[in-house]
Amino acid sequence: MQTSGFDSIPDSISVPALARRSYGRGRALSALLLAWFGLLLAGLAFQLGGYPLLDPDEGRNAEVAREMVATGDYLVPRLDGLPYLDKPVLFFAVDALSMRLLGANELAARLPALLFALATAGLTAAFAARLFGRESAWIAGTAAAATPLVVVFSRTVIFDSMLTFFLTLALVAFYLAIESAAERRSPLGWSLLGWGAMGLGVLTKGPVALAVPLLVAVPYALWRGGRGDRRGWRAIASPLGPALLLALVLPWLWAMSRQVPEFLHYALVSETWKRMTTDQFARTGPLWFFVPCLLLGALPWSFVALGARRQLRDLRQGEDGRLDRRLVFLFLWIGLPFLLFSLSHSKRPQYILPLLPAVALLVAAAWRESDPSRPLPGARAGAVAWISFGSLLLAAGLALPRLTAAAVVALPAHQTGPLARTALAAGLAALLGGIAAWLGAARRESALIALALPAAVLPFFLAPALRAVGDDFSSRDLAAAVAPYLAPGVQVVGVRAYPTSLPFYLGRTVLVVGPRGRELTSNYIIDSFPKWLAAPETPLRPLSWWRGALATCARPMLFVAHSEDRENRSVLARAGLPLRFVDNDFAAYGPCTP
Repeated sequence: MQTSGFDSIPDSISVPALARRSYGRGRALSALLLAWFGLLLAGLAFQLGGYPLLDPDEGRNAEVAREMVATGDYLVPRLDGLPYLDKPVLFFAVDALSMRLLGANELAARLPALLFALATAGLTAAFAARLFGRESAWIAGTAAAATPLVVVFSRTVIFDSMLTFFLTLALVAFYLAIESAAERRSPLGWSLLGWGAMGLGVLTKGPVALAVPLLVAVPYALWRGGRGDRRGWRAIASPLGPALLLALVLPWLWAMSRQVPEFLHYALVSETWKRMTTDQFARTGPLWFFVPCLLLGALPWSFVALGARRQLRDLRQGEDGRLDRRLVFLFLWIGLPFLLFSLSHSKRPQYILPLLPAVALLVAAAWRESDPSRPLPGARAGAVAWISFGSLLLAAGLALPRLTAAAVVALPAHQTGPLARTALAAGLAALLGGIAAWLGAARRESALIALALPAAVLPFFLAPALRAVGDDFSSRDLAAAVAPYLAPGVQVVGVRAYPTSLPFYLGRTVLVVGPRGRELTSNYIIDSFPKWLAAPETPLRPLSWWRGALATCARPMLFVAHSEDRENRSVLARAGLPLRFVDNDFAAYGPCTP
């Protein structure tokens, strides 16, 4: 005779008492997870504006956004008053809106990247709940937020966190569109959302936002539909989708082309095709470049997924035993873009950020049905990864002062201590997190928190090191030193120098003297230097200009040169200009007086 589940409950325990106990445990668990999420959020946001903008990337991108606020032109990105065509407009416009609300400061410049990283984690959690059940949301959301690569680039004034959100949104929408078509429901809404997300991605970082989602969605649609079934393909190929994308992108392309006629050629040929197929931009790397980037950037979840490969491989669906379609989509999400990025000549670690949500979803898939009597799949592999990495960081932190003293590692004295302490603290956190994850590997909440903790607390340890490094990779101190001498009418002149965050901190553009405009770190300006050198009201000056301007000093000018530029610094000193600032990178003289 079949019995109910309550027949095995001892007589001394009533059903209401058992229900209260289960409810109490559920509330305690929810409180624990909410507290954990609060710690994760606090870690990501800790001291977000507490250290200077790091040149060249942060200073340049923040300055483009500041100039948008100053000019009111939110269509054409400008650097030092010149069109900046190296990246599209959307990230700069969002960053400018942040500065308009909070002021032109480090917090406002970095806040959009953090918000988009959190939005990506939230979207990953929601998708996991839809794919694998509500309990999987905490796993996927935490794994999508608590990795070294996400932590670093969620706190950096750069495009990739924003791009990752739009690519993730497009991939999620296309998956749901294809599944809706397979179940004979209308896929149009999801399909339009996917195309719209790609359009916003194009406005963030260009055609890569088209390549990655379609590279995943098209093969999946063909696989999902099977032979002769075109519903999946039609789900993402509705003419309304590309029409929506064009409606988002074409107005900006038209506006840009009106102001800079060569824009489209530069964006498609130089900035996209040549970047991917040539070494022109000096960003190349070996074919295996992204292997360590993915393993270490997604630490520890990359090792958790590898450790759970057998459980993932055994997930089958249907009578034919085909691999679970959800996993097929996630494997395509990781594998095909990884191959595309590996074959490209342009390589940077942050390019693989859009793959990390798929890694987080694989972990959620492996953990969704766990046996409480056995360790979670891959949990101890992730624990070993943290223990190993933590041990290396501890060794590096202990050895760094000695290596610096012996001139084996070239570091300024003021950086050695903070970097060594950061390595020791982060190494200890990784070691303790790995040990805790090993011991608690059989419980999802314990393993999840322990594995995520080292990455979540990383910003607390990084802050002192970033402040020390910021002294050498930022122009904030330079700007503070020269600002008292910049009375109205005084012009700042960079002599073969352009400290990229200097205009941001001064709140004004500067004149740049140089042979080809390389100082501005804009490939477009370098390519079109003669045109903009001859343009009206240009900030560019030929190399022969500045000594004559110094001799006549028709208007007061303060000059900035590289510290190691002894020839030009000697000219400035002989002219009797006072030295206002000098560090390892730049020296400032002046202002001259008429």
